[in-house]
Amino acid sequence: MRNHLATHALLPKGVTPSAEDIREGLVALLSVYVLEPQFQGQTKERLNNPEVAAQVDGAVRPALENWLNENPSVAEQIVGRIVMATKAREASRAAAQQVTRKTAISHRLNLPGKLADCASTDPAESELFIVEGDSAGGSAKQGRDRQTQAILPLRGKVLNAEQANSAKVAGNKELTDIVSALGCGSGGDFDISKLRYGKVFLLMDADADGHHISTLLLTFFWRHLPKLILEGHVYLAQPPLYRIDAGKETYWALDERERDAVFAKLPKNVKPEVMRFKGLGEMMPEQLKATTLDPRRRRALKVTVPDVLEAERTFTDLMGKDAGARYRFITERAREADALDV
Repeated sequence: MRNHLATHALLPKGVTPSAEDIREGLVALLSVYVLEPQFQGQTKERLNNPEVAAQVDGAVRPALENWLNENPSVAEQIVGRIVMATKAREASRAAAQQVTRKTAISHRLNLPGKLADCASTDPAESELFIVEGDSAGGSAKQGRDRQTQAILPLRGKVLNAEQANSAKVAGNKELTDIVSALGCGSGGDFDISKLRYGKVFLLMDADADGHHISTLLLTFFWRHLPKLILEGHVYLAQPPLYRIDAGKETYWALDERERDAVFAKLPKNVKPEVMRFKGLGEMMPEQLKATTLDPRRRRALKVTVPDVLEAERTFTDLMGKDAGARYRFITERAREADALDV
């Protein structure tokens, strides 16, 4: 591809694509029979047999070069895509370079205006809560520990990073605000050593919309900041759905199953009062702190990836452009859905 670009002088001045820019969006299927394959790493993502590379190159290179020369209109579209990917990467790098890690002197520079930052500059004790909505963000700001807990409210549902190109992601304010707050950059400029918060919590309503927003954020992290997940920095906060008052005791339940378990433990002569929260905005700051923010009392799920290839397949199927994969997922699991929040 580089030879084709150089031979026909197709690149605009100042545009220098990387190998990743040329491969962006490319899907290739190649079947090779190797008697004694040697793989790189336990996930076997790369074949290490050097003799195979020469044979594949000898078969593919001349065929691809001839095809590009015989189909100039399609080749021109491919070049346009490469140029767009190169410019998007360079724009993303320029934006990431403006994000500086906070220090004891100037740790509030270049941060989103809606971020309520914490006083601590130690990532080991600092936590960032990405919160759904301004009303919930207000309660979280009042209930947090200002020394170690920062709050970043989001407006609505964020961009689906699985279906958007790098330029759209780089131009999305909600996602760039997250990257700015984290301070470690994204994509090829990601540097985990510059992460400003050791723990990142996704704090959403306990309903279908909240789960969807969490999934969209996890998709963005997986596509543009995967080490954030792989190195164990991402958590799902678990706000309760029910408050149960029985006499002088107060119980919190994440869902109907836990609510029913509380009912089963109560004496038969006690009639509990049950409150179902429609969203985080309904919770008082003290309640949100006691159930979801306080490290001594909260319950949170750490996001882990036991199988990288399975995670890759899941994000592609559920969040990608191929609706057929989601249709199959729904039809295969329809019997498991006993309650839908529509």
